[in-house]
This record gives sequence, structure tokens and C-alpha cells, in this order.
Amino acid sequence: MKKIRIKRWRDGDFEEVEDVVAEETFLHLEINEKIGFDTIVSSQNIKEFAYGNLFAEGFIDEPSDIKKYSEREKDGNFRIDVTTDMDSDISYRRNYNILWTDCTTPSDIQKRIGDRIAQIDSPLRVRASDVPLVHKRISDHVDVYKQTGAYHYAFLFDGEMEIMSVAFDVSRHNAVDKVIGSIFLAGGAFADKALFVTGRITSNMIWKCLRAGIPLAMSRSAPLLEAIELAKTYDMGVIGFARGKRFNLYCGDRYIDFG
Repeated sequence: MKKIRIKRWRDGDFEEVEDVVAEETFLHLEINEKIGFDTIVSSQNIKEFAYGNLFAEGFIDEPSDIKKYSEREKDGNFRIDVTTDMDSDISYRRNYNILWTDCTTPSDIQKRIGDRIAQIDSPLRVRASDVPLVHKRISDHVDVYKQTGAYHYAFLFDGEMEIMSVAFDVSRHNAVDKVIGSIFLAGGAFADKALFVTGRITSNMIWKCLRAGIPLAMSRSAPLLEAIELAKTYDMGVIGFARGKRFNLYCGDRYIDFG
């Protein structure tokens, strides 16, 4: 974030004030010196982003699958080089060597080619009365959004709706990668976790959850139809508009305790 001077118009008058603006940086990630992609990220938690992205996109299964990790920063931009043993059948997942914003994704048909996604098998049960409380519980953890209005957040909760990890980024998908990466690098499990995002739930987020084994995705905003249909296919849960005293359950009744 950076403080800058701006002119703010209010009630018919301009005043010069100091404002806090979110910053983005360019990142290139190269895999096995063969393929790579470019994206725009926030500069925090870069390693978590790299590991979380490679795990959630199906390139690695364990942190140890990355044999070598190199991160360099120059003029505020990042380059990451990773070496893995798992370099087969990966070119289909992205159009490589183009700028990838992570707001537009390949079609579900593309993403399914070569994927081996298992049905979700999770013991997670969340009390229905706890779900609307999530919005209040995150309020103390979204400071940079309050300052800038520009960041997306992703949280991982346990079954008691306690925060296990939090991440933010200018891209909502990158925020998901970062929060997954933080648990992944720590050797944690995902089957007893629920993802909460501050933006809408997309099918690409559901893919990331499925690969990580996260059984429930929640948001204070709306899910997209493709995300709901994909979640139903793999017996995953989707909750939208979790705020105030209400929420919408689109699928995944088994994960909610209505008692």
C-alpha cells in the first residue's frame, strides 16, 4: 500500500487529503525451466501464493514435490523458479506465457482434461447458527481492505468457525491460493476446513477447493452457477450471502447442522 495526495469532492467542495492506495506487482512463475505464467499479485506472502497455486492447480501433491524454490525481486517485480518431479500432463491447465489475470479462467471442460478429482469425503459439520457470525468474526482481520477498499480476502475456518488462516490479494483467486498455501506449507489438513471469501465464488475457486480437499466454500457475496454445478458434482457445499442473520445454502446439506 502507498499513501498519496488526492483531491476529494464532497458536498460541492474539493479538499486535498491523503489516501491509501493498494499496490499490485508483476510475478512470473517458471516450472522446470519449461513453462511459466505471468500474473498480477500483491507483494505479501509470495511463497504461500506459489506453493498454494501449484497445489491448488494440481501440479504438486506435497510441499516436498518442489525440489528447488528460488524467489527473486527486482524493481518491485517477482520471479519464481521451481523444480519439480511432476512435469507431465500440465500444459493443458493454462495458456502459458501470457498475462494471466486470474479473473478469467479456462472452461470447465479444459480444466477436466487429465484431472483426477475424487469425491469430497469430509467429517466437517458446521452449525447453521454459526455461519452468519463469520462476517462479524472476520471484521478484525480486514484492515487493508478498510484502508483501501481494494483487496480481496480468503479465510480458512475450522468446524467451530474459528479462523485458521487468512490471506489477502488484489486478485480473489490469488487470495485463495495464498490461504491454501499457508496451511499446505505448514503440513495442515483441509478436509475439516471451510473456505470463506469476500468476493463471489467462481468455478475456479471450486476447482482449487476440490484439489485441496476443502469440502465447503462460503462467501458474503454470490456464487456463480458454474461453481454451484461443479460443487454438486463432487459433493461439495456452497454457501452465499453469509451476512447479517441469514445465508443461502446452494448445495452440501451434509455439512450443515440445522439443529
